[in-house]
Amino acid sequence: MPNDELVLYAPGPRGTKNYSILVANGPICYSGMGFASGTSCFPLNIKSEGMFSGELESNITDSSAEYFGLSKDELFYYVYGLLHSTEYQEKYDAELHKILPRLPLVSEKEKYVEVGRKLADLHLNYENQPSYEGVQVNISDVNGSYRVKKMKHPKKGVLDTIVYNENITITNIPEQAYEYVVNGRPAIEWIIDQYQVKTEKKSGITDDPNEFSDDPKYILNLLLSVITVSMKTIDLVGQLPKFEVVDDSQTHRDEIYPLGNDGDLPMVAEKSFEIK
Repeated sequence: MPNDELVLYAPGPRGTKNYSILVANGPICYSGMGFASGTSCFPLNIKSEGMFSGELESNITDSSAEYFGLSKDELFYYVYGLLHSTEYQEKYDAELHKILPRLPLVSEKEKYVEVGRKLADLHLNYENQPSYEGVQVNISDVNGSYRVKKMKHPKKGVLDTIVYNENITITNIPEQAYEYVVNGRPAIEWIIDQYQVKTEKKSGITDDPNEFSDDPKYILNLLLSVITVSMKTIDLVGQLPKFEVVDDSQTHRDEIYPLGNDGDLPMVAEKSFEIK
């Protein structure tokens, strides 16, 4: 799988948390956001002789593109938009904990493609988002440190404020931003939890996120970007049309087309890979 190819990542069928999906460029370690053992990944394109050798070819079947009446690129973004639909996730919540997601042909499919494309662009470029309008960064000492030890809310339930360190406090965070949940936890909370200095008791090894980048403001800017990504994601998901299946005649009652290998049904993806 080339490093710059688009890949969809989702918890495997054995997952116990709310369903989530994320797009990335190439192989990515998402263990920091709970995507660990059993994670399924669906590349847009694959090598013809396995993950790393042969000619690059589409991982989307011709029959799927024909059935949905979309190009293969459009179908990729249709999938991303549809799997972000709260109506879809709520309707098939039980099934998403047991099997790979199945995809119906829905009304207003072009809108799902449009929103899915915008969501993908936003999530792929999550580090490059400006601070969300109204969010304030309060710095007590302009010559103070940007190093983080452990971010926190000032007290339980106060979500509009994050104490970044003894010198910096972020305020006026829209509480709605916490509605963007990735694998069972708000994206903002993943940043708070993962970007802290930790020392492993047995080995004594310290994991210091301040060393991840030469830019001393990297973690602060990342947090501000994720707040923006959260708000924009919620807005885009709200633009998705009502979830209405227009054709299930070939899928036997409420069954819908799969995003992976499953019998003789037309498949969106030729191959999926499970991260062990």
